[in-house]
Amino acid sequence: MNRFLSRTGAFAITVILVLAPWIAHAQTINAPVTLSNLNGPPTLTPAETGATVEDISFEIYGELKLVTVKRYLTIKQGTRLEQSAVDQDYANLLRLGDYRYRPRLVVEPGSTADTVRLHWIITSRWLLPTEHPFYANAPLSAAIQGVGFIVNGPPMDSHGSYFSAYTQLSKRANLGRFLYTMPFQVNPDSGTESSLVVDTFGGKGVFRTSVPTAINVYSWNAGEEALFLSQRTNGDQFEGGLRVVHTTNEAWSGLEAPSIYRTDLAPGRATQLAAGLSHACPVPAVRWYPPFCNVQYRFIVTDAIGGLGATSTYQSYFGDVARYWAVGPSTFVVHANATRTGGVIPDSFVNCAVVRGYPKGFCGTDSQGLTAEYRINEAHFKNFEFVLFSEDAASRVRQSANTNALSYFTWHPDSGIGVIFHLLRIDYAYGKAGGRLTFELRGQTF
Repeated sequence: MNRFLSRTGAFAITVILVLAPWIAHAQTINAPVTLSNLNGPPTLTPAETGATVEDISFEIYGELKLVTVKRYLTIKQGTRLEQSAVDQDYANLLRLGDYRYRPRLVVEPGSTADTVRLHWIITSRWLLPTEHPFYANAPLSAAIQGVGFIVNGPPMDSHGSYFSAYTQLSKRANLGRFLYTMPFQVNPDSGTESSLVVDTFGGKGVFRTSVPTAINVYSWNAGEEALFLSQRTNGDQFEGGLRVVHTTNEAWSGLEAPSIYRTDLAPGRATQLAAGLSHACPVPAVRWYPPFCNVQYRFIVTDAIGGLGATSTYQSYFGDVARYWAVGPSTFVVHANATRTGGVIPDSFVNCAVVRGYPKGFCGTDSQGLTAEYRINEAHFKNFEFVLFSEDAASRVRQSANTNALSYFTWHPDSGIGVIFHLLRIDYAYGKAGGRLTFELRGQTF
């Protein structure tokens, strides 16, 4: 029965992952999302549409440079004003600015007929919650549950280069990262930005072992990386780079397999090449439902190539998809993710499947999960709503040599109800281990 469920679940996840780009393309054609209906940029009146821009002024709050802000704008003095250009400039500031910019545009009559004056009011935000764990603005977010914050420094040059840091805290892991980001190319007409990111990171994780005794085994990892990011205002992002990772366990994980490298005996070290493609909904997490958001996905491939003192070589393949359907004023969501590895991976860097009804994740060389949610009357109630959900997750250890970590996927289902109040979400899930209450920020789920 477990093998049948494993194959069925793996097949379903594979189908969703394969179809995600096609679904995203279809939604872009059939149901385009325009930022003008998100209470963001102003809607131009017939008199303002086509008018000549007589003057553009700026009112800036926070640590911002005017020359940096102007890099994202297509509307210049003397051009004719169109709604598409207003939407584009607003989206450029909001999306390409890594959510640090909170823009507002005021359109006023000009000194003569058929002219207008534009007045931008822009506030920079130095402190942000990590609202998008899987999709937007990597690597300025963390793919774990919990509560965290991003701290942004002021721009250092005309390119808008800046230092930033983030932390993510939860019962399962604690992460921190310090980054330098340089947006070296911005094309406001196409809504694209290319950036170079150099950072150092560290984290603490926990793995629940059952053999020889049931204990928590803590692990630590640290490293440095250099990444290239290419982002678009529609939520598309490409990332690629090189990183060096050091990792160790405080004790034996209890996992025995030719595919596992024990880092309690000696620290693990890997030199990794990484490449990824993602599509994020270009709206805040509180609007992750149709028509504002239809699909999100992320695919990441990592190859630990050896060299520079590497202790093992391995590959990892990660896919994550969330699909949204409108059911009247409610929303039905399916979320699937899967991770596969090859080679010999450190046991302090195993992959974990997480479900809300269990206090610890289920970890191994490979993992996968599937969640279905029904968000009741979501389009009408913004500050308080109910969610019904059912989820299932599994892990395995390739070439496993012990009975507590099997070589085939073992599933762990649960179901429950959630309550969302403003940005706080509280869930009660019941599974094989009984009931469990969890909480998180709203945007830290899919």
